[in-house]
Amino acid sequence: MQFFGRCWHPDSVVLCEASEIVEAEVIKRTQLNDLTTQQLVERFLQIALQQYDALQKGKTADHNRLYDIMEDVKSELKRRPGDQRNALLPLLDHTNAQVRLKAAYTLLAISPIRAKKALETVRDSRIAPQSVNAGFMLEALADGSYVPS
Repeated sequence: MQFFGRCWHPDSVVLCEASEIVEAEVIKRTQLNDLTTQQLVERFLQIALQQYDALQKGKTADHNRLYDIMEDVKSELKRRPGDQRNALLPLLDHTNAQVRLKAAYTLLAISPIRAKKALETVRDSRIAPQSVNAGFMLEALADGSYVPS
């Protein structure tokens, strides 16, 4: 385990506060292919939790940087043989609304029924802004303006 300020890195999986995102970028995009699928799932989870923290604290810039990092993790999972995004399925039942929301978005193309059900639970939770975002996604899916890929 390596310590970087208040961040710690077990097996190269980063756990930090949203304000420490610079530290979270220790694993460069080109190194994601060196991580196991489970490590990518853990990274996805930690990024979603950091996004939640950033949103709660009104740190939009931090949230946006985390979004870019998460997109890289999602792309790496999708790129792997058999499309390993399905490894995120357990996150649909996570207690944190941001984790469920981001996992559901990612899984819409490969597990649409479970992903939609998770979006419904987030929408119905009334936890803002996640509930609003989940509602918009459900509407976009229903009217065909969003087609998952």
